[in-house]
Amino acid sequence: MKHNLYVVAIIPAKTDSTRLPKKNLQVIDGKTLLEHSIDYAINSEYIKDIVVSTESNIVKNLVETKYNDKRITILDRPEHLLKDAEVADVYVDIFQSSNNDTLKMVSNATHMVGIQPDHPDRTNDIDMMLDYFVDNTYDDLFTVDSKGTRNGSIRITKAEHVKSGTMSRRVGSMLDDCTNIHSEDDLKNAEKNIRENQSNE
Repeated sequence: MKHNLYVVAIIPAKTDSTRLPKKNLQVIDGKTLLEHSIDYAINSEYIKDIVVSTESNIVKNLVETKYNDKRITILDRPEHLLKDAEVADVYVDIFQSSNNDTLKMVSNATHMVGIQPDHPDRTNDIDMMLDYFVDNTYDDLFTVDSKGTRNGSIRITKAEHVKSGTMSRRVGSMLDDCTNIHSEDDLKNAEKNIRENQSNE
């Protein structure tokens, strides 16, 4: 273990999705999308607590039936955080409305990882991402697709920003595969790219 972290993973698992009903309970490769996310979190050495946030008794029963892991806590999702509520508000609500079930984890947390179930084929190891986050002294890190569009698969944030409610909402990203110049070779690559771009205009 490279870093001394206490990571709380939050899995938002509502069932009121409109485009694909009960999306988080859809089965792929023999498991629900929710189970894929729980298993992903369980395999981490850094994640000490896993919170499943839901309004659904079906989700609660699934988790209680399939998992006997003391790290997992199921929390009721408030009605005002259903529908199209910003998922960051779900994370902040859990950290700020801490009760007997969450008080210890929230007070100990160094980082929060949001794991959205609708990305079951994620390819990055979560502990590798956490190492990358800490090594680069980030405050916030989220996954993007091949076009640079934020996809919500994983979001890592320092716990202090979740506790204070200052974590950003509606964050976007855009791919710009430009050169970050640190060397003579980088200068040459950038010049080559400029010339290629000009010839394509």
